[in-house]
Amino acid sequence: MDIPENKPVPTFPAKPIDPVGSLLNHLPMVCLIVLSILALGVPAVWFKVKPVYYSEAVLKIEPVIPKILYGKEEASITPYYDDYVRTQINIVKSYAVLSMAIEEVEKTGSNWKYPDETMQQAVDRLAMRLAIKQLRDTQLFSLSMFSRRGRGLAEILNAVSAAYIEHTRLERFNKDGSRLGFLKGRREEQEKVLAEKYAVLESISAKYAVGITDEKNIYVYLQAVVDLTQQLVKAKTRRIETQTRLRELKNQMVKLQQLDIEADVDDWVEKDWATRDNRIQLSRKLQDMRLTLSGVNENHPDRKEYEENLTRLYEVQENLLKRAGEVGEKVIRGKLLSDQRKKILEEEMLFASALSAEQRLIEELTAAEHKATDVNTQMMKASTLRREIDRLQDALLRIEERIDQIEVESRSPGRASILTQAKSPETPDTGKRVKMAAVVIIMGFFSGIGYAVAKDKLDPRLKSIQDIQRVLGFPATGHIMDAKQDQGAAQDRHRMCLDSPFSRVSEQFKEIAFSIAKENTQHNSRVYNGLSLNGNQGVSTFLLNTLTALPGMAKRKIFVDLNVWNPVTRKLFPEDAPGLWDVLEGHCDLNDAIIKDSDFPFHILPFGNWPGIDKSIFQEIGMAPMIESLRCDYDYVLLDSSPLWLSTDARFLTHLSDVTILVVEAGAVVERELARAVHTLDRLEVKAISVVLNRVSFQRGRYYREAMDNYYSQVQSAFQGAGQGA
Repeated sequence: MDIPENKPVPTFPAKPIDPVGSLLNHLPMVCLIVLSILALGVPAVWFKVKPVYYSEAVLKIEPVIPKILYGKEEASITPYYDDYVRTQINIVKSYAVLSMAIEEVEKTGSNWKYPDETMQQAVDRLAMRLAIKQLRDTQLFSLSMFSRRGRGLAEILNAVSAAYIEHTRLERFNKDGSRLGFLKGRREEQEKVLAEKYAVLESISAKYAVGITDEKNIYVYLQAVVDLTQQLVKAKTRRIETQTRLRELKNQMVKLQQLDIEADVDDWVEKDWATRDNRIQLSRKLQDMRLTLSGVNENHPDRKEYEENLTRLYEVQENLLKRAGEVGEKVIRGKLLSDQRKKILEEEMLFASALSAEQRLIEELTAAEHKATDVNTQMMKASTLRREIDRLQDALLRIEERIDQIEVESRSPGRASILTQAKSPETPDTGKRVKMAAVVIIMGFFSGIGYAVAKDKLDPRLKSIQDIQRVLGFPATGHIMDAKQDQGAAQDRHRMCLDSPFSRVSEQFKEIAFSIAKENTQHNSRVYNGLSLNGNQGVSTFLLNTLTALPGMAKRKIFVDLNVWNPVTRKLFPEDAPGLWDVLEGHCDLNDAIIKDSDFPFHILPFGNWPGIDKSIFQEIGMAPMIESLRCDYDYVLLDSSPLWLSTDARFLTHLSDVTILVVEAGAVVERELARAVHTLDRLEVKAISVVLNRVSFQRGRYYREAMDNYYSQVQSAFQGAGQGA
């Protein structure tokens, strides 16, 4: 038993196409359709399609497609040739050719145009009758025509062929003259333009050089530009170096003015001869004065004078040294600054020279670049002129070749010729009648098969367990074939498993009973609610036979009739027998209402006396306890519920049952009804859903008469063998 998920109504895949099955299902109707089409179509074709006469003429066309115009080899001009052939076929059907052919035919005494018909109408009629096609992979195309009479058929075809040849000759003559005139005018234009290009090229060559288009000439100017550029770089380098040295010398000049030269001054003072002599003399006088002062007493009246003289000598010595230092500093610093000025002057002269050389090189480089650019421009212009001249010469050469070719072609005998003339047919052709009859036969067979496939494809009814699995997404628990087609089934449908236990239908009930028993063992499911979508789909019959096939003792199985719309127990037991309704009304106990002694191997709880009662009673207080009481007393409780779409009680009972068995009659329920029913049960949160397909036909169930006969032959042989053994 499969438990589907609680989800919205899903979309199911479309019904697959089964041509063989559809053909077997609708074989009588298919045969009727095929025979009807054959009976009507074949005689109609045979009498309507008359034998016709056929004649054909073959023409050969050899177009000249020169390589000079298309620029392609012969192997690559096939598309152009096909286009040419299609164009010629249209020319054959043109008014000019066909009117010429009709006039030529009338001159020979054969009339194509009717007395009251215009030439345009005659041409249109001939174009419709005329069949023209290219013979594959050849330079040939055929002109053919069918007619009810053979007289004049070959004459009109030959006249059309001759008119096409003449029209092609005249058209080519006029076209060749027009093309020659155009090509000669084009040649004059090309020659004039070529002369102008030559004149411009000569003027450029005369002004600049004879070989102006030679690329080697530009290298001279470019080399001059390169050389001047290198010299300019060197001049700029010299100017920058000189400028750098000059700036450094000026910085040194500032530093020399602030340089400390005291040591050099002292050295100069020591080495100066005049200063040295003065210092020596002063030193001697100071020494004499100190000696004199040392020999004079401190109280001597001249001692103070001596001391003053000594002091003046010291001052003179100090002033002498100071003045010598100032002179030495001026001499030394002046020499240093003088030498630095000489260096700066030299660098300024070098900088001016470098700057002048740089300016001169810049002027020369600019002039060289202008010269090279001008020469390069003229060289490019001359090169372009050369290419244009070459292109014009090539075009002029092609024009000359084309003119020569057209002149030769215009003198040739022609490119279209009649390979085979049409001949007058001697016997009519009946092939069309046979082909049409074959087409009618094939159409009849395909119509019959198409009807069967379309009938099954468009039929939304459920007829096989494969349909149920496709719609629901899970397989059916089983299927029961139509008992009317089972030759071994009992007449009483409620007792098939009792009266004919070895019939094929009984075997199918046993298979479903095995599934229910397995469900009971694995999940302890005891209460099974059987219902259908609408009435009269065999739910009661299914439950009675399934309960018979279930294993176990009779006292552990019970059938509860809850179908107020069509209670089956009204047919099996007296009308005054107490039942479920009497228990609910309190007229009797549940044990008194259960029928324990009957022809069926299980207990039965009938519906009871029900005239005038409300048919929506199962939500009454007491129904749920009653079902729970039966669950405790029995292993299998099968509820025969009302149809799902006719009563809400069926939905109420699904909550009281462990498994809901939905019985679907084959061919009576459409796909969306089943999907909607299962979706409704999902929303009711049923514990488990089981679907059984009932009353399946032989072909839809894939059970054929031969298989059934073999089955019953084996059963009968087994029983006969058992009887003989006893």
